[in-house]
Amino acid sequence: MIRLVVFPWHNGLRLDQFLAAATPLSRRRCRSLLADGEVARNGQVSRVMARPVATGEVIDLLSLPPTSELPARPDVPLVHLAYRDDWLVFAEKPPGVLSQPAEERAPGELALDERLLLQLALEAGRKPCLQLVHRLDRGTSGLLLFAANPAAHAPLARAWREGQVERRYLAVVEGCPAFEELRVEAPIARSADGAWRFEARADGKPARTEVRVVVRGEQESLLACRLSTGRTHQVRVHLASVGHPVVGDRLYGAREGSAGRPLLHAAEISLPHPKTGEPLRVSSPLPPEMAERLPAGSGLGLVQ
Repeated sequence: MIRLVVFPWHNGLRLDQFLAAATPLSRRRCRSLLADGEVARNGQVSRVMARPVATGEVIDLLSLPPTSELPARPDVPLVHLAYRDDWLVFAEKPPGVLSQPAEERAPGELALDERLLLQLALEAGRKPCLQLVHRLDRGTSGLLLFAANPAAHAPLARAWREGQVERRYLAVVEGCPAFEELRVEAPIARSADGAWRFEARADGKPARTEVRVVVRGEQESLLACRLSTGRTHQVRVHLASVGHPVVGDRLYGAREGSAGRPLLHAAEISLPHPKTGEPLRVSSPLPPEMAERLPAGSGLGLVQ
């Protein structure tokens, strides 16, 4: 059996068109396989050619053995899962990967939600239920939360709205802070110049970040930041506003060439489980490119 999955660039094709585009098979051969009942769609034999396919659907060719031209399953970039049950999935986003599709992206580039959808579809043999709950900037690494059950959407939205979700970020920042702990309460608004940039400004939306020094260095330090609100670029804006921009964050004043991306990591999410209401905390370890910036013997175990 050959297992195929519908990638975003095949979305909307007729089933016979998809088979011809995704395999070396001729259109006539694809139609023949469909007519003979040799094609399953999300686990059910399908002879309907005209119905368009959708991203994440699974198409099985039941009678064809794997070959070099037709491997058993397509190659999908693996997403590491920090936690998973029938209601929730916590995925670890690498830096440089979009959380969800954007208008401007490279040909063939897959966002994290697309990668995870394809991965879970191939595993289950059908298109799964999966909905992204929040986003991270392209350069930020760490935890992304997905609803994996339609019944999870309402309680998750309520928990977010009522402030029951707590997020902790780790950031390598420029300089040596004079404080041990600091509460930054500064409203955040879109930059007045209209660029995709934000700033601490009195007429902005309320925002609060609790900051704690984890590792102190002469040139760079590691800070833990707990968010009580969820404004766009909140950690980056607040840290820059107190004179310690995230290393590599040129948008908010970091030194040029200090890092290939803003060294910011979504390290922990705590929330009530949408089914049971019981507290759930999921963590993600500090990535190597951030850990290597810290002084030797700095007690890295404190941030795992």
